[in-house]
Amino acid sequence: MLHKMLLPLALLLAGTAVPGAGIDNSDLIPAILPDSEVRLEAVPGRSPASPDWVKSLIIVEVNVETASPTGNFSGMEKVLDHLAETGVNGIWLTPINEGVQYGNNGVHTLNRALTNRDKAEERWAVVKQFVDAAHRRNIRVFVDVVSWGVTKTAPLYKEKPEWFSGPAHPAWQGWDWNWKNPELNEWFASRLVDFILLTGADGFRADCAPFSAGYGPYRTARERLLSFGRKIILFGENGSTREKTFDFDQNAFMLPHKKPRMRGDVFMEKNIVDMIKNGEELGWFDGRGAFSENGGNERFYALTLSSHDSAHSDKRGYTAAGNPITFGYGMIFAPFIPIWYIGEEWNNPYSRQIPSYWLWANRIDWRKREENRDFYELVKRMIRIRRQYPEIFEEFPASHRNANILKVQTNHPELLQAYARYRNRSAIFVVPNNGTETAKFRITIPYRETGIGDTDVTVTDLLNEKQLDSGRPEAIEAEIPAGMLGVYLVTMQKK
Repeated sequence: MLHKMLLPLALLLAGTAVPGAGIDNSDLIPAILPDSEVRLEAVPGRSPASPDWVKSLIIVEVNVETASPTGNFSGMEKVLDHLAETGVNGIWLTPINEGVQYGNNGVHTLNRALTNRDKAEERWAVVKQFVDAAHRRNIRVFVDVVSWGVTKTAPLYKEKPEWFSGPAHPAWQGWDWNWKNPELNEWFASRLVDFILLTGADGFRADCAPFSAGYGPYRTARERLLSFGRKIILFGENGSTREKTFDFDQNAFMLPHKKPRMRGDVFMEKNIVDMIKNGEELGWFDGRGAFSENGGNERFYALTLSSHDSAHSDKRGYTAAGNPITFGYGMIFAPFIPIWYIGEEWNNPYSRQIPSYWLWANRIDWRKREENRDFYELVKRMIRIRRQYPEIFEEFPASHRNANILKVQTNHPELLQAYARYRNRSAIFVVPNNGTETAKFRITIPYRETGIGDTDVTVTDLLNEKQLDSGRPEAIEAEIPAGMLGVYLVTMQKK
């Protein structure tokens, strides 16, 4: 029997929901436990032993200045409530140090305007209060730390000139750190430790890593914090060799000539399963000049759909731009840690009038979340599915090449590769229709390859929460609108 996909859910909600109503995923976010109850999971390879909560992460990057309705931390509870509703449990804050974002006075300082406080100790208290508020919602906090140097007016340059090697890149308008200086390395590592102990944050995103500072000061800080009982994570900007330092990297996908992909839409171009199984483009730098385009041999890899840098070169703004295939098929259901810049989830307006076209300078228009609620509700439905089936979507083997994903055959080989994520005699099929017309799909069920075996099953359309079939069907038959995806659960029948 042919089943039409109800395009959905989003259309069912359109015009019926009051402002702010809809799916709330906050109840599905895993609880934050004390560090004493967190397990460190070590696997072969060059990655560090990661906290057990890494596999549940969904991360959104946020600039306090442009996302908070007040432009500072006093308005960030609205952002945290939104992330919790969405089902996000990680917030990556762009730099909050004194100065201007990625050109600032150093990791030991905090921004007066963002904290709305004059005294240093009061500024630290404001950030601690924010971290506590995030933790009450089971959201972990990762803070961006700049490792290339300081802005040209930073007092530290005059206080410690021997810590600097000279002028930085002209666009950065500052001074480069001299990472050959042992005193600087120790000072930097100590300040990272202080930051975590003072605020209770859960780790750092390391700007420019593994360039600039390399691995040393970050690894020192991680080890020292562990000795104090803190189990944090670190993720670098570019593909790294991990060196027992970084759990994963923001820009995991690398192009030839050592150029990272700044957008996470690669699976709209290439076969997702082939790329994962071959480690294609999951490259790395070692921080000393060596480079590889392919990898995929570590456990965790991020799929960064968009970040503050995404629009800098191509001026496109958000990556998904309201496309559920890019958002769901290419990120949420794929075996990666999802990362995106806030606003992607409701297709926030993008202004090409902002400086350098960077997303971090783009104002978050919360009114548009209501206007674009159809797409936002669909995004939350997809995240809800990921959260409801952690045994499938939070399965990360020691080598990413062995991820629980396989090709699924359909009667539309001209379209993007359909795939299944599977475990424990269940499989979730993700089937995109990136064509221009509504299409009827026949989706073969590979019983043996998914481990379902010789048993009767139940087939459920997860996006529309509707049972489609039962027994022993050879295939799922469904109608999927153009630009939409189908998500189907095939599981062993309960006796």
